[in-house]
Amino acid sequence: MTTTNFAPLQLPDGEIALDEQTRATYGVNDYTQEITTKVMPDAVVFATTIADVQATVKFAATHQIAVVPQGAKTSIVNSAAALTGSLVLNLSHMNKILAIDPKDQVAVVQPGVLNGDLDTQVRQVGYFYAPDPGSKPISSIGGNIATNAGGMSSLKYGTTKQSVLGLKVVLANGELLTLGGKTFKNNAAYDLTDLMIGSEGTLGIIVEATVRLLPIALGQPVTGLATFPTIHELMQAVQAVQASGVNPSMLEILNRVSIEALDEYEGSHLGSHGEQALLIFQIDVAAADALSTVEQVLHTYGATKIDLTEDQQRTSEIIKIRQDIFAAGAQYGRLIVEDVAVPLGQLAKVADKAETLASKYDQRLLLLGHAGDGNLHPDIILEDKEGALPEKTQRFIDELLAFVIQVGGTISAEHGIGSLKNAWVPNQLDANVRILQKQIKQVFDPLGILNPGRKI
Repeated sequence: MTTTNFAPLQLPDGEIALDEQTRATYGVNDYTQEITTKVMPDAVVFATTIADVQATVKFAATHQIAVVPQGAKTSIVNSAAALTGSLVLNLSHMNKILAIDPKDQVAVVQPGVLNGDLDTQVRQVGYFYAPDPGSKPISSIGGNIATNAGGMSSLKYGTTKQSVLGLKVVLANGELLTLGGKTFKNNAAYDLTDLMIGSEGTLGIIVEATVRLLPIALGQPVTGLATFPTIHELMQAVQAVQASGVNPSMLEILNRVSIEALDEYEGSHLGSHGEQALLIFQIDVAAADALSTVEQVLHTYGATKIDLTEDQQRTSEIIKIRQDIFAAGAQYGRLIVEDVAVPLGQLAKVADKAETLASKYDQRLLLLGHAGDGNLHPDIILEDKEGALPEKTQRFIDELLAFVIQVGGTISAEHGIGSLKNAWVPNQLDANVRILQKQIKQVFDPLGILNPGRKI
């Protein structure tokens, strides 16, 4: 039960909820599976305008209340779930596309706009929004920016930060900060826009974004499936394709457990001949020599079957295979999602290590990811949907993350740190970097009220 009197919090346009059901619903992230103890916030504010956000933050600063910014509740690392005694500031009602400007090749959006909705709208005027997380239909632009989300298209078009030109951010004292603008280049100041991207709501609250749009390329993209005898050979093929000069827009991998889960979930036959590894790839600007080069490289590294298509329906079916993998894994129980990135030359070694550790600790491993840019998701399926992580699952995670750091990789590629990966940050970052991060946090949030305990 809350002890704070929220009556003085006057919202110009939004609403505040104090009832137990709403606080319980918005106190959790729908896709965070490791957390067993649920925390209920003292209040949930549904902001619809920048003024609502400013009023909320000023109230929180006055009363020393932690503010947890929240968008679509799709965080996997518990970035946007309630903290004890906190106020959840939900931005999902700030969901307007404020402007689409083909002449400047930009769009201006509120943080609650869903990624897929923006992309659908701009395609009607001949453009597309490049960032494509696997959660594209359900994740918000604000959340994508807060975590610097990657995804299937980041191989060619970069992570979210490459598509963000400007931001409006409410600081911890309630002031509104305008960063960047509509130009593709801007060297007038320190790059505070980039600093906010990936900061997970710990430095400021994103209330508006100016994002870059790209013209839809001429021609028809070519999409393909390729199967391999082992995940090791598949990873070697990914490295070779990347070095071939073809410049694919997608290189997604799935291991044998993933294939079996998809076949059961979709009623497909991807693994009907004992296929051990699957590559989903796309070339969005495809010349004839590019296709022949890819086929040659894949066959050289052991591909047993290659299926190419330009048909839009078949393309959608292939992409859906990758989009369905989390639901396919979740049909068996609880899915523990990991998110690492490694140098391309270490891909095969890390994949082998993940499979070896899964066997050692008797874990059901979905190994998938955006392998073209070194981003892997070694995910564990647990039959028990509740309860603490089994000791052997934790050992698998600990040993794998240690190995990832050892080979020059990172413990978080695109999902963020949140509260689940904080313990591993000191293993990757040296002491001087951690001190500097805390000093930056102090400058932007001297009272420590913005999503405390997350990110750093």
